[in-house]
Amino acid sequence: MDEISLIDLIDVDVLEKIQESFSGITGMAAITIDATGKAITEGTNFTDFCMKYTRSTDIGCRRCEECGRQAAQTAFETGQSVSYTCHGGLIEYASPIIVDGQIVGAFIGGQVLTEAPDILKFKAIAGEMGIDPLRYIYAVQKVNIVDRDTIDKAAHFIHVISGVISEMAYSKYKAIQSGFEIKKAAQLKSDFLANMSHEIRTPMNAVIGMAEMALREELTPTARGYINQIKSSGKALLAIINDILDFSKIESGKMDIRPVEYQPLDIVADVANIIMTRIGDKDIELVIKAPPELPKTLFGDDIRIKQIIVNLSNNAVKFTKKGEVVLALDYEECDDGENIELIVSVEDTGMGIKKQDLEKLFTSFQQLDSKRNRNIEGTGLGLVICKQLVDLMGGAINVESEYGKGSKFSFRIPQKVINREASIVINEKLESKTIIFVQNKSLLMELERLMEDFGIEYVSVKSSEELRLKNVSDVKYMFVDHMCFESSVEEFIRKNPDMTAILLVGFKADMQFNIPNLMVVKKPVYASNFAAIYNHQDFVNGFKEDTDENFEFIAPDANILIVDDNAINLTVTKGLLEPLKMNIDSVTSGKDAINKISVKKYDLVFMDHMMPELDGVDTTHIIRRFYENYADVPIIALTANAVDGVRDMFIEEGMNDFVAKPIELRNIIGIIKKWLPADKIHRIADTKTSDMEAKSESRKLEIEDLDTEHAVKMLGGEGLFLDVLRDYYGIIEKKADIIKKSCEDGNIKKYTIEVHALKSASRQIGATKLADMAARLEMCGKSGDIAVIKADTDMLLEEYRHYTPILREFFESYSNYHCDDV
Repeated sequence: MDEISLIDLIDVDVLEKIQESFSGITGMAAITIDATGKAITEGTNFTDFCMKYTRSTDIGCRRCEECGRQAAQTAFETGQSVSYTCHGGLIEYASPIIVDGQIVGAFIGGQVLTEAPDILKFKAIAGEMGIDPLRYIYAVQKVNIVDRDTIDKAAHFIHVISGVISEMAYSKYKAIQSGFEIKKAAQLKSDFLANMSHEIRTPMNAVIGMAEMALREELTPTARGYINQIKSSGKALLAIINDILDFSKIESGKMDIRPVEYQPLDIVADVANIIMTRIGDKDIELVIKAPPELPKTLFGDDIRIKQIIVNLSNNAVKFTKKGEVVLALDYEECDDGENIELIVSVEDTGMGIKKQDLEKLFTSFQQLDSKRNRNIEGTGLGLVICKQLVDLMGGAINVESEYGKGSKFSFRIPQKVINREASIVINEKLESKTIIFVQNKSLLMELERLMEDFGIEYVSVKSSEELRLKNVSDVKYMFVDHMCFESSVEEFIRKNPDMTAILLVGFKADMQFNIPNLMVVKKPVYASNFAAIYNHQDFVNGFKEDTDENFEFIAPDANILIVDDNAINLTVTKGLLEPLKMNIDSVTSGKDAINKISVKKYDLVFMDHMMPELDGVDTTHIIRRFYENYADVPIIALTANAVDGVRDMFIEEGMNDFVAKPIELRNIIGIIKKWLPADKIHRIADTKTSDMEAKSESRKLEIEDLDTEHAVKMLGGEGLFLDVLRDYYGIIEKKADIIKKSCEDGNIKKYTIEVHALKSASRQIGATKLADMAARLEMCGKSGDIAVIKADTDMLLEEYRHYTPILREFFESYSNYHCDDV
C-alpha cells in the first residue's frame, strides 16, 4: 500500500455520487476522508453549522479531521460502524474504507442531534473556536433532530456502503499491484490477464446482474435512477477492463483482424445509440453525416471499426460540456477499382488539446491535462488501441485540435467493395417541396445536405411568422425542430392535413400528439432514417433504453442445469433467466453436476470454467466420455476469461459455445434461443389463453382521460402508479392557483418552472394531452412568448382542474375495485 491513497483507487466523482445517493435516501450529510482524516470529496448535504462555521476556522478543521480519523480507527478495531458526538457537539457516524487490511479512508455521515441543543454548551464551543456565539447558536438550532433508531439504521447503512467502496478500491488496488508484477515478469502476462479478467468479471457479474433484476421490481423513480447508475458504472468499469485486455493483446501480437461482409450504415445505427447513451442529459447535439451513395456492402473487420468509432465518440462526448459531436463517414475510390478508402471522422466542440500535448495522445496510460481532467474517468488506453487497430488494418489516424475550441479525429482504412449499390435510395422521385424549420445550425446544415444529396427541393424558414405566410400548395413534407414547435406551428400543421410534418425531438423524449399528419422522430437524423420517412418505411425511432427487456419466447418445458462454484453467480444467472419460465437446477461443483446428469436429462447445460477440484473443462470431458445420452446436449461455458481465442479453446474441449461474464442478458438469451431444441421454445404471443387475457383485462385500471396502461408500465407497477396518482390528485387546486397567480403577476420564471413540473407529473400519470399543453407553454416561457402564455393558460388550467372530479370519483370507488380485483 506504499504511497497509494484512496483517490488513486477510486475517482472522486464516483465517491461523490455515492455520497449523493446516501444523502438522498437518509436526508443526512456525508463526506469521504483519507486515512489522515482530511476530506477528499466535497461534503454532501452539509449543515450551515458545520460548513459555514465549524469548518471555517483552522481549529475547527483540525478537530473535524481528528474526529473522523479516530472514529474510523475505532470502527476498524470493532469491525462495525461507530456513532459519536463530534467536537462540535453533533451526532455523526463513521465506517472505514479498508484495502489489504489497512485503512485508506472513511465514509462519514450524520450532522444531526437527538434532542434540542444545549445553548450554553454550544456557546462555549463557539468561544473555543473564535466563532460568533449568536450565529453559531442560531445555526445549531436549524440542525435536524432525529431519534436514535434512525441514527443506528443510517450507521448500519454507511457500514454497508463503506464495505462496497472497500471492495471497489481493493479490486483497483489488485489491478495496480498486478500491473507492477507484469512489468517485472512480462512472461506471466497471459496468465495475469486471464486471472484479472476472471477475478474482476466475477464480482461485476453480480453487480450488473443484480441491478438488472432489481430494475424489474416496483421502484420509485429515485431508486430506479440509483440502480441504473450502478448498472451504468459497472459497465463503465467493464469497458476499462476490456481496454486493458485489448491493449495487452495488441502489444503481445495476439490481436487478430477478422474481416467479414458488412454494411457500413449498420455500424452508424449501432454507434448512434451508444453515443446517445453516453450523452445522456448533456447539452450536446449529435450530428451524423453519411453519404447515401456509400457502397452498400464492404469487406472488413466491422467489429474493430465500430470499436474505434465508439472510442473516438466516447472521448468526444467525455470532453465536451455543450455544443455538438459530429460523426461523419465518407469514402474515396482506390486506383485498383476493387477497393475504397473508408474515411471516418469524429469532431467535437469540447476542450481541445494543446499543441505540445498532441504527441502524447497515442502514449499508453496517459491522460492529458490531468489537473483539469482528473474527474474524467479512463485508462488513457483508448486512443492507443484506436491507433494500433487502424495500423493493423493498413490505415492511418489523424488529429486536428484547437485548445479550448474542440478536436477532430479521423482515420482512413482500405476496404474491399462487395456491393457497389448505394446504401440508401429514395424509391420515388419527389415533385413536391419540403419545408425546414430548424434553429440549430448543425442540424439545419445536415438536413439541407440530405435534401441536396437526394435531390429534394426544399425551402428553409426562420420564424413561425414566415412559416404562416408560406404557400403550401406544392409542399408535402415539413421538418420542424421541437424548439420551434409552438402553438402557431401546431395550428399550421393542423390546417394543412395533406402535408406530413416531422417533429424532431431529443433521443429520450416521450412526446405524443393527437395530430394525424404529425410524425415524431427522434434525433439524430441521417441518411437511413431520413430516407425511410420519404419511403414510408418503418424504422427504429431513436434511442432504446439498455434496461428494456424483449423476451420473445418462454420455454416452460425446458430443463436447464447451471454449474458455478459461486453462489452469487448462480443467483444472478437464475434470476436473469426467470422470465423464460424454464425449469432450472443449479449446483456448485463439477462433481455435483455429474451426479445431477446421472439421474436427469437436461436440454442445456451452462458450465462455469474455473472451479476448484473439477473445473468446467474436466467436467465436460467426463460427461462427453461416459454419458452417451449427453453426446448431443449443448454445454455452454460460463467464463470470466475474456482473452482472445477462448471460444475456440472451449469448442476443442467438447463445449458448444460460451457466455462471457458479466452476463449480458441479450447475449445469454441469444445463446439459449440458438441451442435450445426448437420444440421447447414457445413464442410469448402464442402462449396467451383466453383465461389469461380475461384475467389481465379484469386487472386493468381504467380512468377517464388517462393512459393508465402506459403510465403503469413507465412507473414499473400498479402500486407505485396509485401512490403517484394520489399525490398528483391532492395538489391539483393548489398547483393550479400557483400557475394562475404567476401568470397574472408576470413572473415568467416561476411560471415556466411550474408548467415544467406539471408537464413531467402529468406525463407520469398518463395525462398526455395536459402534458403536451404544459410542454408547449414551457417552451413559450423559455422563449419569453408572454402573449401565448396569457392566451392559453386558462385552457391549460381548465384541462388540469377537470381531473379533480375524475380522480375524486376514482379514489372513492377504488377500495371496492381493489377488493374485487384481489
